Amino acid sequence: MSKFLRFLVAMLTVFSTFLIGFHLGKEKEKARIPKFQEDSDRGF
Repeated sequence: MSKFLRFLVAMLTVFSTFLIGFHLGKEKEKARIPKFQEDSDRGF
C-alpha cells in the first residue's frame, strides 16, 4: 500500500507541475500579444 500511495503522490505532483507550467506559459503568450490585436479579437 505504501508503494501505491507513493506512486499516487508522485503522479499528482507531476500532473500539477504540468498544469501550473501550462497555465504560466499560456499567460506568458497572452502577454506577448499587443493590445490592439487583443481588442480586435473580442469583436468576432
